[in-house]
Amino acid sequence: MKVDSWMLAASFLASTTTALGPNKPETEKRLPGKPAPMPNWKWPNPFQSSRAAKYEATCQVQRSFKAEEFKLDDLAQNPPLGLLPWRDALKDVFAEREYPGGWDGIDNHGYDRNILKMDYETVPLKVKEWIEEQQRKDLPGSGLFALFARPAPGTRVFKQVPVPEEPTPEFREKDDRRVVIFAPGALYEILPLWLGEDSGCDDEMLDLARYSGTPKDGAVIGYPIFHSKPERSKASRDIEFSLLAQVVKLKEGETDTVESSSQVEAEAKTEDEKPAVTEAVKEAAKEATEAIKKATEAVKDEL
Repeated sequence: MKVDSWMLAASFLASTTTALGPNKPETEKRLPGKPAPMPNWKWPNPFQSSRAAKYEATCQVQRSFKAEEFKLDDLAQNPPLGLLPWRDALKDVFAEREYPGGWDGIDNHGYDRNILKMDYETVPLKVKEWIEEQQRKDLPGSGLFALFARPAPGTRVFKQVPVPEEPTPEFREKDDRRVVIFAPGALYEILPLWLGEDSGCDDEMLDLARYSGTPKDGAVIGYPIFHSKPERSKASRDIEFSLLAQVVKLKEGETDTVESSSQVEAEAKTEDEKPAVTEAVKEAAKEATEAIKKATEAVKDEL
């Protein structure tokens, strides 16, 4: 089933010039966010898995990165509070893709969907090479991360940076003039690449065939274990996030009771559904509270 696209706010992006400034058109209703787990999310937190106690890490690496986090609302604002210079280019890249998800596989929906922007020179080399290879060969990961030029003030960007047919030093030298824009959910797809270089276990970390959403003998597991929130009330979009990855093996004396990939996927789905139950309970409690409040006010009016 196809999830609604990146541009749930497509009318916002394509609307008239009144949308090009910092405010949305008065006639346009803001699409309120209603956080919900992504369907078919395959990256539950492996460190909280019921299987985690059976395994031990043979190699571990943790690193932190700086980024800026925006909402779809911010597409109509100029930097540093928004992404207006890249708005049209983002529509071109992301409109046909499913939204990869927010942090922890949650989709905030509507204008509350979040997007990250990073200076390209701060992105690990192996991640940059993966992004460029996907774009170069139009592979499934193409467009998961959007690579753009950093425009001069007052100018706009309409296309991604073209990637040469072969990597060149000249192309790499211009990384400080570029930014990469992506949803938090994109991080989960290639998380070990963010950590593999100079990790002491480069061969394992940089081999995405070893990467797994659940602990398995000889696998690489990982997760964003921390992310701050932008201080929007202080006109800041800056955040920091930390990634942790491990190469794991079964502990001595332990056996892996999951015998098939389908069972692993079933367990991952069970882990992933836990937040959904929590959110459903919270939503029901909120609706009940509102109903009680309205009923109380109605009684007061009658009195």
